[in-house]
Amino acid sequence: MLQVQRLVQRPRSFESLCGLNPTEFALLADQLEPLWIRAHRTSLLREGRQRRIGAGRHFKLDVAHRLLLSLIYLRHYLPMHLLGVLFEMDAANVCRNIHALLPLLEQALPAPLRARTLDSRKVTPDDAAPRRRLRTLEDVLEAFPEIADIIIDGTEQPRAQPKKKKGNIPGKQAVGRPKDQKKYFSVKKGTHTLKTQVAVTPDGLVVHLSAPAGGRTHDMKLLKQSRVLGRLPLGSRVWGDRGYTGLQKLCPEHEVITPRMRPRDGTLSPDDRELNHQISKVRITVENVVCKIKKFRVCREFYRNDTRRHGVFWGCVAGLVNLRTVNRAPRFA
Repeated sequence: MLQVQRLVQRPRSFESLCGLNPTEFALLADQLEPLWIRAHRTSLLREGRQRRIGAGRHFKLDVAHRLLLSLIYLRHYLPMHLLGVLFEMDAANVCRNIHALLPLLEQALPAPLRARTLDSRKVTPDDAAPRRRLRTLEDVLEAFPEIADIIIDGTEQPRAQPKKKKGNIPGKQAVGRPKDQKKYFSVKKGTHTLKTQVAVTPDGLVVHLSAPAGGRTHDMKLLKQSRVLGRLPLGSRVWGDRGYTGLQKLCPEHEVITPRMRPRDGTLSPDDRELNHQISKVRITVENVVCKIKKFRVCREFYRNDTRRHGVFWGCVAGLVNLRTVNRAPRFA
């Protein structure tokens, strides 16, 4: 069985295994301990429980090893039965441990504001109020008032083809597959995908994640439904790629900066090419952040979990990326 006490003696191998160095791992485990105790206590006091507190079998893994198990899963996306071999547990028990810890891990990390659902209605001030105890987009803007730029981009992850929906009446043909197949099929990637929109600051801090959408969804439509524009202060600069051309009409209260499009049957002027080059120098930050996120294979490889858990995985990974960005940023006297 993998032991934290032995792994931390090899810092480089430990970081390659779970994505954090031993110091960051120890601090995160200390922050996660009270959250796990509180959640477990709530579970023991739930209505309908027949056993008294203290009865029943005890957990095999403590919080530190449960955290190591979850980080290895996020980093390498190993099958449950293989993780069971490494930690000497049944695959079902591994699955329960990971999915019980991930929501608490997202709370302990500096995770970004994450939209649970997509909505096209206009955001009112009451809807825009933060409902989470942790660092939200409003918290970041309040703590760092000098932040006036938000860089947005969309990224995709392959997923399985939607299954057929069996008919209720014997002999009835399966329905629903063509519609779902069209919703999730990405022409750009040539397969079925889940699309997520990422919003970062120029310093590389992830401040917002959209709910997962079908690969067919356009970047502009996903931006409208993510509700991030209503949370930005007036006068903010929004940087995007050519997929966000025309965004200025959607949010005239913000300054929108997108690359110039080449006219049909024409070419860009030298000034426009130089402008696009300077815009790319700013936008490269979000590309680098997406690259850091996809170093965790749970966000890069073929997604084989329930679609409803997709946001939790991305929220935890974005929180880990933020943790590394904050801890490893250069500090000047």
